[in-house]
Amino acid sequence: MDYIVNGGNKLYGELPIYGAKNCALACLGASLLTEGQVTLVGVPQIVDVDNMLRLLTAMGKKVVRFGDVVAVSGGVTSTAVSAECAHLLRGSALVLGSALGRYGNVALPLPGGCAIGARPMDIHCDGLRAMGVSVCDCGDLLTAEGRPHGVDYSLRFASVGATENLLCAAVLGDGTFVLRNCATEPEVTALAKLLVAMGAKIGGVGRSSLTVTGVAELHGATMHIIPDRIVAATYLAAVCACGGKLLLTHYPSEYMTAFETAACKNAGIKRFDDAAEVTVKRRVKSVGHIITAPYPAFHTDMQSLALTLAATAKGKSVICEKLFENRLRHNAGQLACMGADIRVSGDTAFVSGTKLHGAEVTCADLRGGAALTVAALCAEGCSTVSDIMHIDRGYVALDKCLHSVGADIRRK
Repeated sequence: MDYIVNGGNKLYGELPIYGAKNCALACLGASLLTEGQVTLVGVPQIVDVDNMLRLLTAMGKKVVRFGDVVAVSGGVTSTAVSAECAHLLRGSALVLGSALGRYGNVALPLPGGCAIGARPMDIHCDGLRAMGVSVCDCGDLLTAEGRPHGVDYSLRFASVGATENLLCAAVLGDGTFVLRNCATEPEVTALAKLLVAMGAKIGGVGRSSLTVTGVAELHGATMHIIPDRIVAATYLAAVCACGGKLLLTHYPSEYMTAFETAACKNAGIKRFDDAAEVTVKRRVKSVGHIITAPYPAFHTDMQSLALTLAATAKGKSVICEKLFENRLRHNAGQLACMGADIRVSGDTAFVSGTKLHGAEVTCADLRGGAALTVAALCAEGCSTVSDIMHIDRGYVALDKCLHSVGADIRRK
């Protein structure tokens, strides 16, 4: 599947920010911790969520979906995740802590997802071992067995996935767990709030040190999925690159500071209670010097969007990708096909902004694919963006959303 994009149109209208993929996947994984009903409201209708629901169903959970509301209940018939489900979804890793914590064992084939670089499970495994769990990494299969016991443990890197797995492993464990150097991303905080609503005892929610006191059981709960800050950044990047005026509803202002400051210097942003009106009349300015790092610094998932804006900006920019080694290089090469002046050295791209022209480009990952689509929107002429199945993993009908505000884009 491809997008065919005729660039040059300005964008005008209103776009809602829907629920965050990464929040929904983590909360769905946590539903394994109870047989009670966990109801999630605002779940995006995307491929990754569909695959996670199939995974939970295959494990024996009862899954009911009505629009953006998903209810998960019941026990499991197996704690072994099928290879087919795992290979389709990086988020399959998020059942590790929950299945282990609730049932005492889990078998997880190494998960799939985007080819953006190495994403090893060693930080997850080291934390579980510190909790007294027996973990075996057999190359393409990860197994864990045992009941987690209280520990004072510091993650060597503030990994989002590892923080979420260790938190889920601890809530039904024995004793008190002190987890330090935890990721503080909004999606981690949302997961912790869901767990508390289910009966978990967690102190320090929203901070880098979490204290968990294990309880005997958890119960069902209802939660609203937080808005997707990466989707918000994508729409912001699109209007900054193309010009125009967009009203973004359900806009997560509190999570957007780093991206707005670095990448949206040509935009006038007026904020309301849960919305932002973005007006762009001038060409994109240099994004300056961006270095990706854990929240609240510049998010790696927004780096590809910043690279697109730098490529079409007025001035020079430097973008350094510190987390995933392949994420920078592929999109730099694709943007060069559109006329971008980009030189990559190691983990750093040096960009001199220029006008882009239409070209045939290929998506290699979810966020990079969305960023190439933004580049096509502002380029002169027609572009073909291929392998858009990557984009479908995390965006709800991106082409239709952009078309609704004036973009000349269609799916082929």
